[in-house]
Amino acid sequence: MARGQRRRDDTGMHKRTAAFALLLAMTSCSSMRYDLEGVGIPVHANAYGEGEDFVLKSKYVMYVHGLLGEKQPMVAEILKQHCGDAMAVTNFRVSAGANLWDWLGTHLSLGLIRLKTVTIRGRVVR
Repeated sequence: MARGQRRRDDTGMHKRTAAFALLLAMTSCSSMRYDLEGVGIPVHANAYGEGEDFVLKSKYVMYVHGLLGEKQPMVAEILKQHCGDAMAVTNFRVSAGANLWDWLGTHLSLGLIRLKTVTIRGRVVR
């Protein structure tokens, strides 16, 4: 009888462990979102036209793997401020990754605050 009871307890523990692992996996797969609707000029990923190349940086912050919220970079605002009265933006790219300082900040906070540097690249056509 005690052996059968132990098996039921183990099954419950396995279910709880699997549920926790699934929850952790779902929260760790968050992604950065941005909307370019408010920019007011055409933005293209194609690399055509002459212009001035630019690189802009911002931060993406997640609190407790995104469970307690996140701070998304305002890509449209940053782009609008930089480009001003340009005709278009071409060769547009956005990437997010951790540099040494982001890695250090994330690990000193024991992973409760995850930092990433967002890099916005493109070419301004005036």
